[in-house]
Amino acid sequence: MNKIKIVIADDHPLFLKGLKDTLLDESDFEILGFAINGKEALEIILELQPHIAVLDMDMPLIKGIDVAKTLIKEHLHIKTIILTMHKDQDIIKASMALGVNGYVFKDDAVNDLVKAIRVVHSGQNYITEQIETNEDNYNLPNSNLLLVLTKTEKLILKEIAIQKSSKEIAELHFISSKTVENHRANISKKLNLSGSNSLLKFAIRVRDLI
Repeated sequence: MNKIKIVIADDHPLFLKGLKDTLLDESDFEILGFAINGKEALEIILELQPHIAVLDMDMPLIKGIDVAKTLIKEHLHIKTIILTMHKDQDIIKASMALGVNGYVFKDDAVNDLVKAIRVVHSGQNYITEQIETNEDNYNLPNSNLLLVLTKTEKLILKEIAIQKSSKEIAELHFISSKTVENHRANISKKLNLSGSNSLLKFAIRVRDLI
């Protein structure tokens, strides 16, 4: 049997033990290693090259979402599943848009993670059962935010996230305010954002994911 090779990272020992005990019951799973912070997780993942990395979104040293971003950018064959308490729709949308393959709420992870791993390993994306009926809300025109937005657009989005005005952004980057406004419009279109202040609200909520 070709087993699904997995690395798990979470900074809460009891939660990590619960996941370990659950996954070890699955005969087609092979747990290659565990980590309690993002730095350790990245080192173990790069060394052991699992099929799937299960990552707590918020970990010490390096956030799990940043570990996922590194893997997505440089090691596309390693699939990523994010564990989190965040149920904000914009954060979920941005995580999946980055190219994360799975999103599982920690309060149901023991029951949900086994299915998530199998679905992701089969080549599909997985969003936790609690919001599965609303999955279309998290789909972007392109499945990878790193490809959806240009380098300049990501830079503009970061500035928006710290609530800089178009004039301030223009002066900082030596471009016209009109150019900044054009970038804002293009970003909103690509991310399916509409309505007053929707881009600002989105940028603030997901600034750690950009």
